[in-house]
Amino acid sequence: MGILWLSLLARDLLQVAFSGTVLVPDLALLALVWLSVFRCEEPGSLFIHAFWVGLLWDLRWTGVPGMTSASYVLVTAVTAWVWSSLPPGRRTNPVLFFFWSSAAHALTSVFPAVFTSKGLGLSSSLATQQGMAIACVLGLTALYIRYRRSHHE
Repeated sequence: MGILWLSLLARDLLQVAFSGTVLVPDLALLALVWLSVFRCEEPGSLFIHAFWVGLLWDLRWTGVPGMTSASYVLVTAVTAWVWSSLPPGRRTNPVLFFFWSSAAHALTSVFPAVFTSKGLGLSSSLATQQGMAIACVLGLTALYIRYRRSHHE
């Protein structure tokens, strides 16, 4: 779970560094997707951590307590459910991992815009965030490929 808390800290520090210019990709969400994929059989403890990480982010930045927590827990639950329902041969597909991680990030980024009036809508900063997120997801997919190869050979 250390990776989750480190990703939250990294996102917070990057958001402070780039404050006012761009939105930083949701590194905590990507860590949750990673953990949900590899702990899909028993994700119970992930829900508590996802809730607390989301709540800390809400209290630190957005001002709507529970919004990010709800999206993190939802993504964790759906990821664990989808990944555990896949046949073992399909779980090693890096393309599926890439598209699922990208979709989870995009949906979670738009989530506040849908439910609050403070949302960014389809702004240029949201587009920039999604572009940077694709780069992060590509790196995460490379780690996924490396991890799968090293644990199956």
